[in-house]
Amino acid sequence: MKSHPKQPKFLANLLDWPVNRADRTFQVYVVEPGHYEPKNHARIFDAAINVFIERRAARVDPYSRDASAAPPLHFDLVTFPEAFLPPERLLDILKNVGRLDDFGCVHVGLRPSATEPNHLFLASELKALRDELKAVPGLWTADLDSFSGWLDLQDDKLRFNVGCLFTVDAEQRVRVCLHPKLVQSKYEVSPLPEQNMEEANLLTVVTLRPTNKKLKTIIVQPLLCSDALHLATKRTDSRPLEALQSDAECLGANPPDHIDIVSVPTCTRQVPGPSSKASYYRTWHNEFKRTFERAASDDALARHHFATFVLSNFQMMPEGEPGGLSGAFIPIAVGHAAFPDYVTLSCWGHPKDTEGNRWSTPDEDCTRGKWSTLGYIASLNPFNGKPEAMARMFGFTVRQLPRDQSSWGSKYGLTDCTLRTGEDQGSPPSLIFATS
Repeated sequence: MKSHPKQPKFLANLLDWPVNRADRTFQVYVVEPGHYEPKNHARIFDAAINVFIERRAARVDPYSRDASAAPPLHFDLVTFPEAFLPPERLLDILKNVGRLDDFGCVHVGLRPSATEPNHLFLASELKALRDELKAVPGLWTADLDSFSGWLDLQDDKLRFNVGCLFTVDAEQRVRVCLHPKLVQSKYEVSPLPEQNMEEANLLTVVTLRPTNKKLKTIIVQPLLCSDALHLATKRTDSRPLEALQSDAECLGANPPDHIDIVSVPTCTRQVPGPSSKASYYRTWHNEFKRTFERAASDDALARHHFATFVLSNFQMMPEGEPGGLSGAFIPIAVGHAAFPDYVTLSCWGHPKDTEGNRWSTPDEDCTRGKWSTLGYIASLNPFNGKPEAMARMFGFTVRQLPRDQSSWGSKYGLTDCTLRTGEDQGSPPSLIFATS
């Protein structure tokens, strides 16, 4: 009988990146492609990143002495879906991004190829990608040490789902975090070896450490889709959210004591249903909503009590099933102000004249003081916008991270929402994200 080499329950991948930050706000964008079409993913990625690289045209003002272009749009995090970007496009941008003065974090799911349907990497392919990354000029290769140590323990024929978080730090160094998926989805369990995902055991946490010491650190946990769910695992109790509490000793002598942002590229079917007004809507998958409830209240996820979850999804799944609802969950009461029409809300709480918390449906107005709420999901309305659009980009600001807000003052959730729509602009085909 073949014996399997014994591995530790978890290995740690703890990264610490110095970053420039001007204030306590956290500017987030989520990119939602219209369809899961790998041949178009790199185009969507390029167009989205260009929004934050190209200088914006200045507004014409006859009384202004300076008509120069405005600086590029600032962002702290842009999240793309799971199984999205091929390695060659990742390498291309990493070779060029180091010249930029202001560039936040980009989180994207990777796939081996833009032409093949399989999104899983052989361990041997990941080793080749690791070596190519280490050769990128200006890249801080020490960021790959923990991932490399884990990867060297894996058989070359095993297959993994992998994501990447990258940025340019305060010292103009390219910083890269590769993180493997720890929890199989039901679509990654297969009789076919090439479609059967191996569950990893590498826990990843990234600390963003502002050079301005008046500002606090921001701690990010990058995950992939079902990593965020309370599902059965092949290796018992190997879920990455719970592990930061139950297995914190594996993170060394000084584990992070909280998580501010959980960034989750996803590829997940959502739940459609009819409203009381005879229209259709979609709501986030119940397993995700249970995660949001547990993160805010369950001691098993104590480090996530103040975490904001950022989620990016395809609007339509590979088999044509409904997806979408890219956005965020924040454990802050929703407030009184209405959101734009392109945003759909689902609040955790209850109408003022009832008891017992539940999730609101999208056709229930939980703003304007009609509900007592503890947190909410704000996401792109799948039925609002141009059906021919290749992708949409939803931007919002976390005015202050929940951990940074005093319980004695007013609480602020998501503010300053924006929508950009990606459409082809003639021939040769070019994709531009324009403000809607």
